[in-house]
Amino acid sequence: MASTPSAKPGRILAKAMSDRLGRDGPDDCITFSRCNGREFQIEMSPFYICNSPAIESRYRKFLAAVRDEWEFDTDQDDGEHPETVIDDFHAWLINVFEPVFLEVAPDIPPSFDPAKIATGEAHPLLSEYFFPEEYRCRLEAEADKPFPILMRDAESRWVPPLNYIEPELVQRVGQYVKFFRPSEVEVSFKKPDHALSESPTRVLVELDDSGRKTLCFLKTFAVGGFLVLEKELEAHLRILQSSLAHDVRIARLRGVVAVDEDTKILGLLLTYINHRRENDGLLFEDCLLHTPIPLRQRWARQIQETVAQLHSAGLVWGDAKAENVIIDKNNDAWLIDFGGGYTEGWVDKDKAGTAEGDLQGVAKIVEHLSNEEYEPYPDSDDWEEDDYLRQDAARSEAAPRKITRVCTSQLRT
Repeated sequence: MASTPSAKPGRILAKAMSDRLGRDGPDDCITFSRCNGREFQIEMSPFYICNSPAIESRYRKFLAAVRDEWEFDTDQDDGEHPETVIDDFHAWLINVFEPVFLEVAPDIPPSFDPAKIATGEAHPLLSEYFFPEEYRCRLEAEADKPFPILMRDAESRWVPPLNYIEPELVQRVGQYVKFFRPSEVEVSFKKPDHALSESPTRVLVELDDSGRKTLCFLKTFAVGGFLVLEKELEAHLRILQSSLAHDVRIARLRGVVAVDEDTKILGLLLTYINHRRENDGLLFEDCLLHTPIPLRQRWARQIQETVAQLHSAGLVWGDAKAENVIIDKNNDAWLIDFGGGYTEGWVDKDKAGTAEGDLQGVAKIVEHLSNEEYEPYPDSDDWEEDDYLRQDAARSEAAPRKITRVCTSQLRT
């Protein structure tokens, strides 16, 4: 039975997490939101928006932005960007559903309480996040007045991101890494407040019998992404079976989170890279604008060396591009994403998954890093004297690496 709750005193910490289009019709959408550790599935459709031109216009504008079919000229109108439209609609939707949130999620579960997490009293588990209390809702409107509807007896539409793999693959992977239940994995948010608003990617798990927990990166896959998952597991198996040195800076498979006889995979536990704060360690243009030339040269050299080491071990990177490089807090470059595939503009389709494709992608990464438009500020000229760069040069002289360099001519010396 549906009902429209009335607000009562309380505190809500709600956030829209994702949108799913076309569940029941081409113009339908479900926005999945979190509030105080609970999951809310807010269904929307023009069918339930009656005699409400302003709300319907707002909703259709949101749909266009989500579909990435933006047809507005940002030089005209008000210059809105699709991401801005989506964020504004989410904020409006959260405000509309505040009475629902206050009725069914007025308090914070102890394990998601930021104050308890900060003091170490609470330790949220992956199972609590991916299998939470769930509530199904619907947005209705009449005469441009929105009505937040709580469908109390409706079956949930929340689908955990589980993907099936064959028992044979489970057996092969299990020879090298352990499988864990979600209840065995502790979520480690960078900031306690993130427990109420962010999808978990940092987790703690006891990888061996030492009693110590290791920080890992949790990589999940969209529902229906089993082929991508299988390809990535096969790639990590090749790495685990290879002669690649353990100190090569790549994200490695450390474990698997699964349910139901280990065949339904929730996610992969990968090497956690303590990345730079700027752009989460990614090589985006706005980061490179303020990056001195010697540091960019350092990253290019490290990427080239790592790819050469992969090739020497009979391995390939696969989807070689700048987005698959992470810079850690020591300013070292790490390679991530070994699931294969290719990205147009970085690797040609006919070279995907080959050493030749890797070299093509690396050449373009080097070109990306040496772009003249990324000249740093003039006062950064003395940066080359930074202690750790001189220490790095000393280490290189003491223990030179026998690695073939590629594309060095594209970097300015």
